[in-house]
Amino acid sequence: MDRSNPLYNRIAARYPLLDVVTADASDARRLVADSAQRAGLKLLAPRFGTTPLIEAGCGAITALLKQTERHLVIVPAAQHLLADPVFVQLLTESLRDIERGGHCVVLLSAWRRPCQQLDRERVVLELGLPSDAELRDLVVAALTGDAGLPPDLELVQQCLQAARGMTRSQLRRALRRLRLGRDHLDEEDIAALHAEKRDLIAHGGVLEVAAWAPTLEDIGGMDTLKSWLGRRRRALSEDARAFGLPAPRGLLLVGVQGCGKSLFAKATAQSLGLPLLRFDLSRLFTRESAPEENLRHALAVAGAMAPVVLWVDEIDKAFAGATTGSDVTARIFGTFLTWLAEHPDGVFVAATANRVDHLPPELMRKGRFDETFFVDLPDVQVREEIFGIHIRRSGRDPARFDLERLGRASAKLTGAEIEQAVAEALSVAFDEQRGLLTEDIERAISETVPFVETYEEQVKELREWARRRARSAGQDRSLRDLFVDARDGGESWRP
Repeated sequence: MDRSNPLYNRIAARYPLLDVVTADASDARRLVADSAQRAGLKLLAPRFGTTPLIEAGCGAITALLKQTERHLVIVPAAQHLLADPVFVQLLTESLRDIERGGHCVVLLSAWRRPCQQLDRERVVLELGLPSDAELRDLVVAALTGDAGLPPDLELVQQCLQAARGMTRSQLRRALRRLRLGRDHLDEEDIAALHAEKRDLIAHGGVLEVAAWAPTLEDIGGMDTLKSWLGRRRRALSEDARAFGLPAPRGLLLVGVQGCGKSLFAKATAQSLGLPLLRFDLSRLFTRESAPEENLRHALAVAGAMAPVVLWVDEIDKAFAGATTGSDVTARIFGTFLTWLAEHPDGVFVAATANRVDHLPPELMRKGRFDETFFVDLPDVQVREEIFGIHIRRSGRDPARFDLERLGRASAKLTGAEIEQAVAEALSVAFDEQRGLLTEDIERAISETVPFVETYEEQVKELREWARRRARSAGQDRSLRDLFVDARDGGESWRP
């Protein structure tokens, strides 16, 4: 018996009821049929789709009981049938005769549905995403083609990276499409494979593969955080493993809204040289299947795609009241916490949060993330840097603008508000059919109502929390700025 194959060895051992949870039903059918043939069971293939599902499901069980030789029957869409009391009762009553006859019922479920009546009898097997070893044969065959060329090892590795996160059937179809009219694949097909995976993952609604990520040069300030991330990039190497350094796990960015947390989380992928995978926790509750299964599948995809950066935006909104809310939310939170502590090497989690009072204490425990950073309002020097970034992005030379003047005029503004001020000034200059001036940006600044003035108490509480519990993302230049103000005889609000 092949003890390394849990599906085959249970079929061969005459387990009467298996529930195979899979996102790839066609591949699961192939694996079950192959296991049945190896175990000496004939495959019973009743017609599903021509009659109502409950009738087809009950008919499949009834037909199995009439067989005198050992048979295996595959019952698809079982996540729906397990909610039907008629089907569950028939299966429960038939299990003794099914086992006595040496038969096997294999349920194919898109997600694991609790069924108390059958939980003591069924064995649930999760057919996960394929490993690199499983994908390699498909990839090598596609790259070598009909000519039997020796595979380019670097190209094989690139193709494997593109294929990670796809099911076996998805990869077979994608490779078959790329091979149309051609002998073999080459480097130009890697981008097409990445694009197909991006579309397939986005169709699931919970994960999204980002086609583009900003760079750290697109972000002003945060010098301390940038230096910390540079060390984490070096910690990804094999030399770091040999040195005994554990693989980096991730970071949590907490701070004032509009100050660049999400932008930095996305730029983390480019800095580390990894793909960026966005995880939208809010969509867990908008899909047809159970939220817990959506979460498990999303985390399985992230693990299969490793090495990868998993961006979780506004994690505070997703888990607000997780420990006092509904049972479903509590279970999801518990599963996510466990995964954070035990997730495989190669998945770097970049999470952001605005409201620390909404974060459950369990999420802040050491071991969930490598570090927690506080992102505050930009100081005057960083504001000058941000103005320069957005002016340069508009196709203009920042040296032709009075950045120091703009930096001092924009006290209290967030990075997002600075970006919007530049956009507003561009709009005015375009409407008047002339070039952009420093005065246009300054006027837009004066018309901006800073976020911090509306939510001043909330920002103060956030800073007080961060003073004891998080590292500052940027250098503290408040004393230097204070002396500059004293020299100029002015008073300004300090972030």
